[in-house]
Amino acid sequence: MSPETLRFLRLEQGPHFLGATSTISSSRHVFNLGILQGYKLLSLFRVKIWWMIPRVGRSASDVPMETQLLLLEAREETALEDEVSSDSDESTTENTCYILFLPVLDGQFRATLQGTQSNELQFCIESGDARVQTSQSLEAVFVNSGDNPFELIKNSIKILEKHKGTFCHLENKRIPAHLDWFGWCTWDAFYTEVSPQGIREGLQSFSNGGCLPKFIIIDDGWQETINTFHKEGEPVIEGTQFATRLVDIKENKKFTNAGSDNSCNNFHDFVDSIKQNMNVKYVYMWHALAGYWGGVLPSSDAMKKYNPKLVYPIQSPGTTGTLEI
Repeated sequence: MSPETLRFLRLEQGPHFLGATSTISSSRHVFNLGILQGYKLLSLFRVKIWWMIPRVGRSASDVPMETQLLLLEAREETALEDEVSSDSDESTTENTCYILFLPVLDGQFRATLQGTQSNELQFCIESGDARVQTSQSLEAVFVNSGDNPFELIKNSIKILEKHKGTFCHLENKRIPAHLDWFGWCTWDAFYTEVSPQGIREGLQSFSNGGCLPKFIIIDDGWQETINTFHKEGEPVIEGTQFATRLVDIKENKKFTNAGSDNSCNNFHDFVDSIKQNMNVKYVYMWHALAGYWGGVLPSSDAMKKYNPKLVYPIQSPGTTGTLEI
């Protein structure tokens, strides 16, 4: 915990930024905001590095580490006018207000929210690099309020768009035409067992139902990979699938000689065939940024020419802190 002084920055439109200063410089700071309890809340947090899920609760202890959005519902009972009888059950009404907390990027630092078991709400800032340090963050958490949660979030993003100048609200973006088309991703149908035959049968099934997709995403399962932790014939140990590494940038054997008459010799031929025969306009392939979940296999003959190197990340306490959730 950093010795701290909280800072408040009011914007012209009404909302605020929460920030803090510390007496020490560090690549990671955690600052206390105070006790939070007695309010209905919704948090969106990173349960994995690449995945976000919601959680609801009523106090800060229900706010997980790596929370990216926090929405509170505050209700205030108020007395009605004199025309309502004092012995009536309708003598009071509730005013409902929603309060939005949005951790944002502040220079080279990113912010998140988290709660403690003693119901203290905290915000954390970190650079992810021990060499990049600071003793303050003045625009770490954006705070706004309103009586409609949907309009509150929408308007808050627009205010941030104007203030930060680093991104555009959806309304100000050019939307690709294919987002209005019906598409199909192979993941839920096949997981990593996707195959040319399965894709063709899936497209034919859509066609028979009168709703052929105009684009498809061929998800995980088309790459040439290896999992050194998994022995053939044995069940996969939970978690070791993320140590699987890419052996070659080309497609695996399932997608060679993929035609019914072996007329498709590679991925290129297969994509051409489903475009021509199934009236699919676009075909996308899933690919991990690092090659695969565990990176690439440096000893692979196909990879050696790229001079690959394995670099192991130092994970944030926030990302490791949600692994048990």
